[in-house]
Formats: sequence, C-alpha cells, structure tokens
Amino acid sequence: MRLEFDTRGLCCDLALHPVSGLVAKKMQKLGKAVYRHKYANWWRKGNTTTCGMRVDPELLVRVRLDGAPQEFDQSGLTREVFEVRRRMYLESNANYACVLGYDNEPCGCVWRWNDISDFDPARFTFQVQRWDSIMGEKDYFILDNVLYDGHFADEHAWCDSKGFDLIRPIVINLGAVRREMARAV
Repeated sequence: MRLEFDTRGLCCDLALHPVSGLVAKKMQKLGKAVYRHKYANWWRKGNTTTCGMRVDPELLVRVRLDGAPQEFDQSGLTREVFEVRRRMYLESNANYACVLGYDNEPCGCVWRWNDISDFDPARFTFQVQRWDSIMGEKDYFILDNVLYDGHFADEHAWCDSKGFDLIRPIVINLGAVRREMARAV
C-alpha cells in the first residue's frame, strides 16, 4: 500500500547566523534590502537553517492510504520538538545573531512511503523545530520531516508554491541575552 502525508499551509526557510556588530548595524539599517547585497541564497548557508512547514492552526494535514483518507490527530505533531535557541551562540565570541529568510510561503509538502503492509497513525514520528526564543513568538513550530515506522519517506515533494516575502532581518544582541541569563541565575 502507498501511504501519503500531505500538508498545506505556510512554508518557512529560515537561517540563524552569528554576525559582528558592524554587520548587525548594517542588517538593521538595510532591513529587507540586505538580501540584494549578496548572492541570492547566501543567507541559507550554515548549520542553523531550516526549511519546513509552519505548524500553526491553519496547517492542513491529510493522510491517505492508497488514496483513501485516514484519521489523523494533528495534536501529536508538536509532542516532541527540538528547540532551536539563540543560546547556541552564547558560549562563542559572537556578539550578535541574525535571522534571515521567509516564513509565509503558501505551499504544500507531501511525504510518500511505498509498500506499507499495515497502517497505524501512532507509527508517525515528526522532526519539529521550535523557534520561539528566536522569532519572539509563542509556539513557533516548523515541521522539518516526517518518518513512518522509523523510515524516511520514499518520496518527498514541495508543491503549489505561491511565492513569499523575505522577512526583515531579526538582530539578536547576544550580550543582552548573556546579561539577562546572568541575572536569572
């Protein structure tokens, strides 16, 4: 049987980068215009990037087995999450971190598995990142990947893209975060 996990909602493609004070000032001054000053995808490079579907109230999830709709409880999507924190740079020499990218592209993402012998929705596991502390928004979840019975999908496809708006760079003062944390201890 063929299993399909189909999502429709908002796609995110975000990156968190350490930056110098000079670059932080430039990011704040230029705002969205900063994207025109480098090659088109320079901001996607690095270890702290994510591309996935926003898990929010508008996210639509459809599960099908050989084309037939299956019951699925979306509340389990954020049961286990990996929190991306600005803290990852607190022990470095970086003074600032900056978020670049977009989080508002209407689109879909579909994961497909072939040769499924039996279906149990409890066998789904989700790789979800939480960007609350970075984006400054409660319950900011991004679905990166879906596994079924411990297996990655045989096929993974983005579809129905409608375009996006790049966000204004978000500059995080790591010195202020360090001071805040020291006071909390």
